[in-house]
Amino acid sequence: MLMEKIKQKYILAFCYLMSLLPIFLPWCYFDEEIDGIKYGTDIVNYVVMIVLAAVTFFCIVFYTNQKGIMITGILLFIHPVMYFVCGLSWYVPLLADFNLLLSLEVVHYGFYLSLLCSSLMCWFYVKKGRKDMENNRLKRRKDKMAI
Repeated sequence: MLMEKIKQKYILAFCYLMSLLPIFLPWCYFDEEIDGIKYGTDIVNYVVMIVLAAVTFFCIVFYTNQKGIMITGILLFIHPVMYFVCGLSWYVPLLADFNLLLSLEVVHYGFYLSLLCSSLMCWFYVKKGRKDMENNRLKRRKDKMAI
């Protein structure tokens, strides 16, 4: 049982690291030859991304109590929100105002893949947390009945 939990934890950490990979793909550009391709690493503040990734990875691997699970869930939820905000507003310093239609026209597959992977990771973690809570509840109920 303990080995299975440890194995699940490291599989989850590996999946988290894989969900970070689409940030290295092209995210958005107006014209490839004129302004160049903007990758996810260019759009998202790299210091914030590195700190967020390190703290999230640390929480996935080392925190197994209820507070740690909740903090990890919040950190995983921050990823797609940050990607969405950064991806749709990357050109605002270049232009005068925010235009949602223009934002959607210039984002490419790397942005959507990053959103998908980070959202799936968040969903898997929440699903796993609910399953673990249900198993703990059943275990406590069986222990009470045994007494």
